[in-house]
Amino acid sequence: MGGRCETRRLDLACPGVRPLSPIPRRTGTLIHRALGVLAVLAAACGAGNPPGPAAAAPRAPHAASAPKPGGTTRAAPPVIGALTADRVKLAWEAAVGGFGKAVAIDGTLGRVAAASGSLVKLYELASGRPAGSLTTCPDVIRGGLGFASRSLVVVCESGIQRFDPVKLTRLSAPRANPSRITAASLSGHRLALGHHDGVVRIYALDGAPALEIAVPGPPIDVKSLALDPAGKRVAVAWVQGSIWWWELAKPDAPHPLVRHESEADSVAFSDDGALFAEEGEPLQTTVWSFAGATPAERTKLKNGEWVKRLLFTRDGKWLIRGGADGLELAELGGPRRVALDTTGQVEDAALDERGAALAAIDRRGRLTAWRVR
Repeated sequence: MGGRCETRRLDLACPGVRPLSPIPRRTGTLIHRALGVLAVLAAACGAGNPPGPAAAAPRAPHAASAPKPGGTTRAAPPVIGALTADRVKLAWEAAVGGFGKAVAIDGTLGRVAAASGSLVKLYELASGRPAGSLTTCPDVIRGGLGFASRSLVVVCESGIQRFDPVKLTRLSAPRANPSRITAASLSGHRLALGHHDGVVRIYALDGAPALEIAVPGPPIDVKSLALDPAGKRVAVAWVQGSIWWWELAKPDAPHPLVRHESEADSVAFSDDGALFAEEGEPLQTTVWSFAGATPAERTKLKNGEWVKRLLFTRDGKWLIRGGADGLELAELGGPRRVALDTTGQVEDAALDERGAALAAIDRRGRLTAWRVR
């Protein structure tokens, strides 16, 4: 072993190593009892403390980070409203060309549609890449585009058309009255049209019979109109300055709201139908409350020379306005304004179904898309 001492046995003679003396029986008993007491104390102390790292049970993955079937899912984009108005930024822009007339946006299908003359162009909402074009009836009217039931509705002066916005194929559409169409508003499966004969006709895209509402007075063009998204009311602005509203359940009972010296180019209801906006007074947008038994004026907001499109954000706390000054957000309960685009005069604007994406088209045929950043 090369001079090393073997120490496996204590009775082996080895220089410098002495055998241990045997422990007396009484002393061993006392030591054994002491060790038992210490073990009991250690167990009692350990019961009130969390286990160490080695004893910790494995943690289950957090619900938000747990893998989902088919891979990860992207979070829904923030909605445009009171909490995000100052973070709405330009996502992309495209040159449609011509004189922009109408725009529509659908987040589920991921499409933006823009009309210029008789041509409707489609773009991918996420990227702005072209996604096809449609040759439609001539003279698409302002605000005459809208998405409903995974279809694109196109309203021209001469009638209604529907298309599949992905396959670009023609679909069946309600047959409109032959009187020239002057205004349109789409909400859900209902399409309200103002006709040159002074009658507002509400068509059902599901095939139900049309509802007719005769506007008081001689036959005259309907300048603009709006359907209540809650499905209860319709409001109409005539070229001579009168604004009327009806309960859809009582089409023969008109309610006058206000009479202006000038016409109102745009009217709009909030999502819950509790608020109504119109810009018939020069340089002013007036917001009315429909929460009580009779409508009451709630607030006035200054605007530019003219406004072509009014939209409420989904929370009902801001207005989107497109017009002579471009595109902006205006706070209802305060003085804040967010100027989104001042490079062109906006003819139409639209929100997607969630209110998370905004699109606008100006008179130079420039299409822009906006979202919260």
